Amino acid sequence: MADFRLLLVLLCGLLVSVAHATEPDDDTAWKTLTEQLQMLALLPEQEQLRVAMQSLADGQSYSLDKQQTVEQELAHFWQQQGVVLPFSVLPKDATALQRALALEPQRPEYQPTVNRIQYLLWLQQQPWPEIRPGGWLRPGDNHAAIPQITQRLLWLGDLSHYPDNGYDYTDALATAVRHFQGRHGLKQDAVIGSQTLRWLNIAPKQRAIWLAQSFVAETRYREQLPASYILVNVPAYELQLVDAGTPVLQSRVVVGLPNRQTPLLQSRISSVVLNPGWHVPRSILRKDLLPHIRKDGNYLNQKDFRVFDYQGHQIEQTPEQWQQLAYGRFPYRVVQQPGVHSALGRFKFHFDNSFDVYLHDTPEKQLFNRADRALSSGCVRVEKADELAQWLGQHWVRDPRKWHDMQQDFQTTQWFALTQPLPVYIVYWTAWVDGQGTAQFRDDVYHKFSTVVDLR
Repeated sequence: MADFRLLLVLLCGLLVSVAHATEPDDDTAWKTLTEQLQMLALLPEQEQLRVAMQSLADGQSYSLDKQQTVEQELAHFWQQQGVVLPFSVLPKDATALQRALALEPQRPEYQPTVNRIQYLLWLQQQPWPEIRPGGWLRPGDNHAAIPQITQRLLWLGDLSHYPDNGYDYTDALATAVRHFQGRHGLKQDAVIGSQTLRWLNIAPKQRAIWLAQSFVAETRYREQLPASYILVNVPAYELQLVDAGTPVLQSRVVVGLPNRQTPLLQSRISSVVLNPGWHVPRSILRKDLLPHIRKDGNYLNQKDFRVFDYQGHQIEQTPEQWQQLAYGRFPYRVVQQPGVHSALGRFKFHFDNSFDVYLHDTPEKQLFNRADRALSSGCVRVEKADELAQWLGQHWVRDPRKWHDMQQDFQTTQWFALTQPLPVYIVYWTAWVDGQGTAQFRDDVYHKFSTVVDLR
């Protein structure tokens, strides 16, 4: 791996040298180093990097002493993050440019992220007045705020050129607004409401900070990922299945409410459960089921719930008796049977954890069409649960014949062990640059990041 990293760095150095044939290598190296330092200096609790960045503010000209100082700061930072860089295996006669490139994380997203951050920091120096139209705007409207919105979308890259639309909310502007909404996880309806306005008004430097934070967090995390795994990004409401380094499935998900958060964890899926029954946790029973039972004593029967005492005996009551019991401390266990009403749908993906959460199917498919999908009690509902289950059934289930034979059975609960556990990671990344070079941002749904006060 070290040899490969070194070869990659030397090749990159050659390519950059060709690309900057008229620019001295030392100047290119210095620019490469300071751009990375500028990105990392945006991170909270990195005062030493900010001091180093400030010390260079009086002049950006290259010197060997300056380069060595910056190299040491960057190498130390990534070492603290547990990220392995080619810098440690460079030959002693490596050029300044090769050394600078060897200090970059070896991810294809790195340079697009740095470029975007550089642009946002430049944009921070431009006028950025708050847009306040005083109400919602829709395609076809005519409003004095339209030129300001148009300019904002042009600067942020959602418009390729400034249209001659005056105060009119035209179809071309609506297309740009939908693009903007899509890359911020909003409903793409072209309606400029409170959420779209909030994102339009966010300062460029704040965006740069979020990109830097998420890039470092993701780079650190991906350093430990194996070849095959499932990764759920909570703010993106998205699941990705990777097999032998290749993404094979991407799915929308529903995650926990802000007051019932999906925990961030790493574990290993050991089994797929076909036609799972749902043993209702006491907290969900108290908060969700009992209010339904108080309103309608037939609710348990309508939704295929069975009630048991703690010795395992099934309890039968009239609807009126169930309603009365629901007002006190409910003394029984509640289990929902497999079938069309099951809250877990057709499949459950079990992994050990102390939070009693898992991935599962759901009968409420309409929820996946919502932009805001922090709606569950903590478990992760998977839109493409059937595709995920069938892929595991073909590639990872120990007994594929039995798996195949039971696909038309919609009532019998059956656990299928995997040939080896499949790692699963639940993460929290709110900003990234995607494969098309587009900066993506998502709401901090669990309020894990404080708002930056000083945006100078």
